[in-house]
Amino acid sequence: MGKLSIYEFKDYKTYLLQWIERTPNNGRGQRKLMAEAIGCQTPFITHVLSGDYHLSLEQAEACARWLGLNDAEGEFFVLLVMRQRAGTRDLEAMASRQISKRREAETVLKKRLNIRDEMTLEDQLVYYSNWYYAAIHMACHIPALQNADVLRSRLGLSTQEIMSALEFLTEHKLIEQTKSGYRVSRPVLHLGRESLLLPQHHTQWRLRAMESFRKNDPGNLSYSGLASLSREDYEWVRERFSQILEEVVSRVKESKDETMAAICFDVFEL
Repeated sequence: MGKLSIYEFKDYKTYLLQWIERTPNNGRGQRKLMAEAIGCQTPFITHVLSGDYHLSLEQAEACARWLGLNDAEGEFFVLLVMRQRAGTRDLEAMASRQISKRREAETVLKKRLNIRDEMTLEDQLVYYSNWYYAAIHMACHIPALQNADVLRSRLGLSTQEIMSALEFLTEHKLIEQTKSGYRVSRPVLHLGRESLLLPQHHTQWRLRAMESFRKNDPGNLSYSGLASLSREDYEWVRERFSQILEEVVSRVKESKDETMAAICFDVFEL
C-alpha cells in the first residue's frame, strides 16, 4: 500500500479517516491519541470526523505535526481546514487558490523525483536533438545491448548514427567503454518544465509511440480518452498520475536490466 498523499485530498476529514484506517488494528485508539495531541476530548474528534464540527487552525497545525507531515504537507493540511471553515466566499476562494498553487508545486516532477541535471545547454541541444541518444544511453544498462552492432540492429539505426551517439555519450561521461562493451556511468537526466527543449523531447517520444500503435503488439499498453470532470477532480487525476510516475521511477531504479520501455504520461485540458 503506497503512502497516503495529503495533496490528493480536497477534504481534510476524508484524509484523516483514511489515515486512521491504515493504522494497525483498523485505527483503534487513534482518535484518542489525536485528541490528546491537539488538546481536546475524544468525542470532539468523533464529531469532527462524522459531523459538521471542524478543527480550529491551531488544532489543525498540532494535528499535522502529530500525523508526521513535513512542513509543506502540514501547511497544505491547514489550508484544507481553512477552506472548509471559511465563513465567506472570498476567504474560501483565497484558500482554494493557495491549495491549487501547492498542488501545482508538488506536481513539478523534477522536485518530486529529486533529479539534478548537470549538462550544459549546448550538450543538451545535442542529447535531446534525437530520440536515439537517450535510447542508446538507457540501452547500455542492459548487458545484452552493450555492443554497437547489437544496438544498431535493436534500434534500427545506421552505423554512423550509432557511433556518433556512442562517441558523444562517452565524451560526456554518460557511458563508458569497457572490455565487455559500453555501460552507463551516469544514468538519469531530466529536463525541467522551464526548458525550451522539453516540447521537442516530448514530441519525439510521442512520435515513437505512434509507430508502436501500428505494430499492435499485445504487450504494449496504450490508452486515449476524453472525460468531462470538475476542476477538483482534474487536479486529483493529475496528482494520481504524478504519484504513479513517482512509484514507477522508484521501482525501475532497482529493477534488473533486461529490456527497455518508453513511458509516456499525458494529462491535459482541452
